[in-house]
Amino acid sequence: MRHSKTAMEYLLAITRIILLIPIYLFFGLLGLGLLFIYFFSKANYYRTVIFFLQLWAQCSCLFFNIKVKVSHGPKVVPGSLIIANHVGVPDIFVMGACFPSFFVAKSEIKRWPGMGWLTQLGATIFVDRNRKQQVRSTVNQIQYRLKAKCSVILFPEAQATDGKSILPFKSSHFEAAVQLEKPIVPVVIRYHDNKKPSIACWYNINFLTHLVRLLKQKQLDVTIQILPSLEGEVDRKILAKKCYDVMQSSYLASID
Repeated sequence: MRHSKTAMEYLLAITRIILLIPIYLFFGLLGLGLLFIYFFSKANYYRTVIFFLQLWAQCSCLFFNIKVKVSHGPKVVPGSLIIANHVGVPDIFVMGACFPSFFVAKSEIKRWPGMGWLTQLGATIFVDRNRKQQVRSTVNQIQYRLKAKCSVILFPEAQATDGKSILPFKSSHFEAAVQLEKPIVPVVIRYHDNKKPSIACWYNINFLTHLVRLLKQKQLDVTIQILPSLEGEVDRKILAKKCYDVMQSSYLASID
């Protein structure tokens, strides 16, 4: 019985790979085409790409059979900085499917086969955590998108976790919303697969192992809780701490 289950899991993984490759290739070529079409109009390019980014994320949730339940809070207005806890790769699919937004991601992703190409065409804002002098440039990139009325998703823990708690936030990129007086929207991600840590967790394992586990998982249930937005704070460190406190409190109160 165990061998039969394992065989079925790998068959599911292979089937998903066969289906996902042409879909992701299509979105990659589409992104390349949009880059040429809107070469002289970056704001229009962002507003068009963001639509297809959400469609890509929704397709990814479909093929990975990720069932998303949204605990509805206040409406997220375009041009918001959306803050979420970070567990693993499914966070990107889930958040992207729920919110038409760009992502802030670590620069290493640019070097990943296939995924690096897609993320660059998706106008991802890349961050090199080892280059502190890059912060100003990253803040400027976030602000440009916010000014274009495009939301940006930030994982301020700056790393994936084991899902037991939320790590303290890095505050530097909160400055983008502070200067523009844009709303900060805290969002809490919780997975419900009865595994400790969750299949969604990318923690103390390499990326290939993480990806294979996701491909083999029959279904993954997740809840997205949208908390009230925070506005008017002029100190990014205080703002980051307020976000952390409300998210940590909500997360710990409802861990399975």
